[in-house]
Amino acid sequence: MATRASEEVVSFHRKVGGMCVDRLRDALDPATRLFDRQLRDRRWDATIDTEDVTSTGICLVGLHRAGIDPARIGLQVRPTIEAMADALKRRQYPGGFGLVAWANAVWGELALDALAARCGVDLSDPRRFAAPLTTMETAWLLSGLVHEARRSGDARTRQAQAALRDELLGRYRARTHIFQHAGDQAPMRHRLRTHVANFADQIYSVQALAFTAIAEGNAAALAAADGSARRLVELQGSLGQWWWHYDPRSGSVAQGFPVYAVHQHAMAPMALMALAAAGGTDHRAAVDLSHRWIAHNELSVDLLDTGHGTIWRDIEPEESSLGRITRHSRSVLGLTPADVTRAPGRLRVNHETRPYEWAWCLYAGAIASGTRQDRHVV
Repeated sequence: MATRASEEVVSFHRKVGGMCVDRLRDALDPATRLFDRQLRDRRWDATIDTEDVTSTGICLVGLHRAGIDPARIGLQVRPTIEAMADALKRRQYPGGFGLVAWANAVWGELALDALAARCGVDLSDPRRFAAPLTTMETAWLLSGLVHEARRSGDARTRQAQAALRDELLGRYRARTHIFQHAGDQAPMRHRLRTHVANFADQIYSVQALAFTAIAEGNAAALAAADGSARRLVELQGSLGQWWWHYDPRSGSVAQGFPVYAVHQHAMAPMALMALAAAGGTDHRAAVDLSHRWIAHNELSVDLLDTGHGTIWRDIEPEESSLGRITRHSRSVLGLTPADVTRAPGRLRVNHETRPYEWAWCLYAGAIASGTRQDRHVV
């Protein structure tokens, strides 16, 4: 695939690629075989909750797409996939299965049925399985199934892929071009904020539907991915910011901050490049602006910290826990200020980086540089 990125973006990834590999070596715990270590307050610490599952899945995908030799970071792929599957089952987190399946597909390890059994999930009725998932998790699952179908050519996997495509398209508001946070059968905690959809709900959906458009030649998938991306670009901040929450009822920003570095250097670019590869709009200018925010942001602070060998996580409001809860609650209730992208008071850098951020950076860099990897759709 020809590169869909400017030399500016390619140069950025060339600069940080080795650093990301080094940090992933540090993030991999040889005892658990998971990528379950992160930087928090500039120091190494354990990941929290289901981050060990999701980060491990993304790390495996990113490392494979970037063509990194597992031995370079002390990774044994099969034991890590098995450990990730066991962790998902232990944590009873079906929403992470899409990432597990995606990682397993590109490395070519377990059969999908065996993987699902080890994870303790039932894919016999894909839409029923996806109904309680958030839109982000549904997009992960669609991406995983597209890559598994590419690997195996299995008819049942392709049927499941089609079912997940329809499930995800059902969450797209064609009038506003924004995906809602969850479906109508989701648990109450997700349905209460279905109109406060985060950036991940949007961008992972753009990516998954771009993959689907390539795999199936599906016009509806491409149209939804293109429409959503176009609206996100229209709402992009003047410094290149991708905002935190969006309202599918109005097609507007629901909450601006925090602004996350991984959205800027990896998640938005990788999805927009996938869209271009699928025949959709080429948003190269938006990708360039997105990258520039890393050094030219609200605080005029370069989040690429070569001393610590990382890109810090976000720029966020300097507020108490109560203030943060109050702000989030007002967003859910629709009690937001007129200009939600205006910084709510003082801002600060969050000196944290999670493993998946380094991995998606490698993944986006591989696409930007135009390298091929046959097990990947893009």
